[in-house]
Amino acid sequence: MKHSRIAAALCLLLAVVTAAGCASGGADTTAAQITETTETAEAATTAEEVTEPESVTTEETPEDPGELVIWQPGEKRCAFSVVYDKKSDEDVTAAADMLAAMIRNYTGAEVKTANSTTSAKREIVFSSKRRSETASMLGALNDGEYAVRVLPGEAEGEGKLLIATTTYCSAYTCAEYLLESFYTEENGFRVPLDLDVTGTEKPLRLTDSTINKKLRDPCILVEDGVYYAYGTGWKCFKNTSGKLDGPFKKVEIEVTLAHPDTDGGSHWAPEVHKYNGSYYMFTTYLNSKTNRRGCIILKADSPEGPFVEITDGHVTPAGWDAIDGTFYVDPDGQPWMVFVHEWTSMPGNIGAFAAAKLSDDLTHFISEPIELFKANEPVWAKANITDGCFMYTTEQGELLMLWSNFDEFGYSVAVARSSNGRLDGEWTHEKGLLYSKYMTNVYDGGHAMVFRDTDGVMYITFHSPNTATDDRKETAVFMAIEEKDGRLRPMKAE
Repeated sequence: MKHSRIAAALCLLLAVVTAAGCASGGADTTAAQITETTETAEAATTAEEVTEPESVTTEETPEDPGELVIWQPGEKRCAFSVVYDKKSDEDVTAAADMLAAMIRNYTGAEVKTANSTTSAKREIVFSSKRRSETASMLGALNDGEYAVRVLPGEAEGEGKLLIATTTYCSAYTCAEYLLESFYTEENGFRVPLDLDVTGTEKPLRLTDSTINKKLRDPCILVEDGVYYAYGTGWKCFKNTSGKLDGPFKKVEIEVTLAHPDTDGGSHWAPEVHKYNGSYYMFTTYLNSKTNRRGCIILKADSPEGPFVEITDGHVTPAGWDAIDGTFYVDPDGQPWMVFVHEWTSMPGNIGAFAAAKLSDDLTHFISEPIELFKANEPVWAKANITDGCFMYTTEQGELLMLWSNFDEFGYSVAVARSSNGRLDGEWTHEKGLLYSKYMTNVYDGGHAMVFRDTDGVMYITFHSPNTATDDRKETAVFMAIEEKDGRLRPMKAE
């Protein structure tokens, strides 16, 4: 830079001298002229030096630390195994299985678990006291905390994901954090090589209802500040406290069938929906003459009935076993019944969901049923069961379905999504379940529906467990949820 300034000054000096010679007709330049010209050039150079900054400083861009690739799209088996102490307490064993299952649910790839006494170049070392990498992490944590670090390997693709957890809840919170933060369908499951995080467990806002009776397939209707809980057996409970945790008292409701002589029981999953000023019960019963279960619709002027059947017997196809009918009104105002085409009458014994348009008065189908999807489509599904469909429309107008099947931990609540916001769209399955026993390590549960409490908080209710135990009957539970970025997610306790 300095040399360029000198050259510029000399050029200016030469130009002035040459100009002076031309003006004098070729006469010699005087010393005074030369001195004056030199001073002018130096002044110009000095001005340039003053106005141009001496140096420019910029912040260095931090180098990308790189990534440890746990799973790449297209792989059928994850190269990493979850390793832990096989002789640890039950919570650690269950949490290791949970972590492997969540990775499998998100990616679709098989993930192995192994004893932490073995060692490999690609591992997810989980809460092992036998391994120095995680033993020191465990010793530094308080109860309810978790920690995650990456130990890079010597070669590309090698390394270890180190996880330390202190409770089952912290383990689930940690697994959820990792998959929500570092998994995408496009790039797979990748974590930064400089990952070093400590966090605190976030329990679900999940509570048992105060209904002290057995209640399966619960449905909550909130009307004028009163909570009504309906369930299998055509049961009804009423809570007038104005609070969800208030007492529920049993209400005897009258149900009148169009053909009572065909009533063979199986009074399953009543849902009550308010529509055009009346209350409609969508429910199932067994026809004793055809030995088929089917869906019917009843109508009442009050949430407490009496409910009178308006469908003249099963509205679902006579040759099908059909259960768990629910109500949906599409964006055009067309009412539909969405229901289960039960596995017992399906080819290959694989259950499915179906939907058909209803007449304006909801008394009969005005279209043939269309099939939505089958039970065995999600990677996590371990049975051919399609239970408990319930429709939900997001703030952006996307159509979701809550439904239940069995994962490896038991009865669960899943979410499917339509590609076009309508029933005839292509249905895909959310990677994470809305509820599974792996979230709590306590009880399984399913057959869910959505409602809002009197404060506007959104909940799902479902029965848990699916099968009664020695110390617990099937109970209606409430779990707070929220819609976030178009997805339904469990809310966490504050």
